[in-house]
Amino acid sequence: MSAVPQEGAAGVHAVVGAGGATGRRLVALLHAAGHRVRAVTRDGRDVGTPGVETAAADAADPGGLAAACRDAATVYHCVMPVLARWTSQFPVVTDALVEAASRVGARLVYADDTWMYGRVDGPMTEDTPWRPVSAKGVLRAWLAERVLAAAAAGQLRAGVVRAGELYGPGVRSLVGANVFPPALRGWPVQWFGDPDLPLTPTFIDDFAATLAAVGTRDTSDAGVWHVPHPGVTTGRALAAEACRQAGTRLRLVRHGSARVRLLGSVLPLAREGAEMVYQFEQPFVVDGTAAGRAFGLTPTPYDEGVRRTLAAVRGAGWGRAGQTVSGTRR
Repeated sequence: MSAVPQEGAAGVHAVVGAGGATGRRLVALLHAAGHRVRAVTRDGRDVGTPGVETAAADAADPGGLAAACRDAATVYHCVMPVLARWTSQFPVVTDALVEAASRVGARLVYADDTWMYGRVDGPMTEDTPWRPVSAKGVLRAWLAERVLAAAAAGQLRAGVVRAGELYGPGVRSLVGANVFPPALRGWPVQWFGDPDLPLTPTFIDDFAATLAAVGTRDTSDAGVWHVPHPGVTTGRALAAEACRQAGTRLRLVRHGSARVRLLGSVLPLAREGAEMVYQFEQPFVVDGTAAGRAFGLTPTPYDEGVRRTLAAVRGAGWGRAGQTVSGTRR
């Protein structure tokens, strides 16, 4: 993705949930562009970018968040509860961030996905109706509505940035964990759904760069944006590129919804991810043209994204044991 512009909002850019994959990359990109950045985590940890401020706050406490986000021009909502606690934690965290951003007079930029669209016919655009078919999709729709409704009521200015299926350094997702570690080991790639349907996975840096662009340059009061992608691919093509770069032979095992539900009887993560497999049983194409044009964003080519992901997986040792997961995000 092209560099984050240095023009735009002055003041602090507070990234809440800075310890996750998206938050870490967002902190790094904003800092590299010359912005004053504050990384907010529960314990105030170092998130790997020298020179940024750090702050500790409970993401469910609006008062603590407001203190951690003082002087912020933009607050970024990159908090990602574990899937098993989404229902109990995500609404509380999102409401707290809306209140905190409102208190300090900051724009709130929410890192979202496309689960609220449900089953679609054709590419997903920012105008695609919300028709969720999963419990997680219903929750995502409700959370986005909370953010956008607060903006419509004049409580704050907000932006919602939606990514497709994520992959990249540090990302644990259906694609991220079930393709790249097996490719390095020469193990069979586990694909949930149809590997030959159109797919536009989102590289983590492209997600971060779009969040940063919206946080520094979006002039709307309540904008919704999709992350640009470099073109349509397929799961099989992405896995083949990963194996090619890893020097291993592609072996791909396909799992349908019924198989994933069966795995869910013994694997909690498979149980959590089973209801989302429908995305990979239909074309999963996210149209990010609007953000690309508005902010001059150039998405990362798939071969480059694969190269960087494999390097990170190799460095983290994920390829040693052939680990896979079945539905975690960011």
